[in-house]
Amino acid sequence: MRGTGWKLLDNPITRAMASPLSVDDYLTQFNPLWSVAEVRGRIERVERETADAVTLHITPNGHWQGHRAGQHLVLGVEIEGVRHSRCFSISSAPADAGITVSVKRNGQGLVSNYLVDQARAGEILHLSQARGEFLLPEGNGPLLMISGGSGITPLMAMLRQCVREGQQRDVVFLHYSNSYIDTLFRAELRALAERFEWLTLIQVVNEGAPLAGDRRGLFSAEQLVELVPDYAARTPLLCGPPALMERVNAAFERAGLATPAQEQFQVKVSSAAGEGVVLFSKSGREAAGDSAGSLLELAEQQGLNPESGCRMGICHACKCHVSEGRVRDLRNGEVRDVKDEDIQLCVHAAAGAVQVEL
Repeated sequence: MRGTGWKLLDNPITRAMASPLSVDDYLTQFNPLWSVAEVRGRIERVERETADAVTLHITPNGHWQGHRAGQHLVLGVEIEGVRHSRCFSISSAPADAGITVSVKRNGQGLVSNYLVDQARAGEILHLSQARGEFLLPEGNGPLLMISGGSGITPLMAMLRQCVREGQQRDVVFLHYSNSYIDTLFRAELRALAERFEWLTLIQVVNEGAPLAGDRRGLFSAEQLVELVPDYAARTPLLCGPPALMERVNAAFERAGLATPAQEQFQVKVSSAAGEGVVLFSKSGREAAGDSAGSLLELAEQQGLNPESGCRMGICHACKCHVSEGRVRDLRNGEVRDVKDEDIQLCVHAAAGAVQVEL
């Protein structure tokens, strides 16, 4: 049954019959992928990419609406009985059967590390619909793809789409990693570069001797000119660690060019505490705004469990309606009054009395 078919089960009669459980609770007994409205996915296979990275091959249920190359999703997983959610780029092409998400170990990252170390075939994941505007440009113009580390994943989806659709885009793919052994999709990238004349692959590593055509070291404007002399004539796409992205953006700005279209999952967020009283109107709970940093952290401190994803203002999963109040944007320190507005809880703190509809 497709997604719209399940919604027929969500009506006052079935909800009353299911009470105190939900309709989904009963559907799950028959098939854990079944849900009235939630996008869920089953891990079919876990593919080891490197020592600290895996690709999850996922079959989504009928609520999945598909994706465009370069987009991401919010993935939720149950860890010790608690659902935790984070953003991940989709690494598969839109035409592929199912979807893939490629995950790299991330320091103390709870969800990333769990997926790399413990995810198994058959496990059920909670998914959002695909999101994001970091997309493969239309047309047939030449492209410059610059990536670093796990930032390769959305660009890999774009490259795979070019291959699936038989596009010949004249692509230069410039990837930065610590070493060859740490590089996601290394074998596939090499094979594609050997197969297609329109794809030029250049890898820059920090460790070990570079192969013919590759380089060693960090990104620099001088290196860009050397490796891609016609870079200014190409449409640039960028995804990687903040340090790499800052250097690339600075190089383009110094050259008088627009910065590349880019995806990033790391944003500088202040840890400044809030102030005032926060009322969570639906639950009737009240808390001092200075007892936690963001409104999201404050809600969780009160035992509430609002949806969240990236926790840094990128994915918009934690948007919630604020009836009225005064808030501080933790990304830039701006203080403003809001009224009947949806805001991202993870990047706002109370700057006075705030009423949140939670």
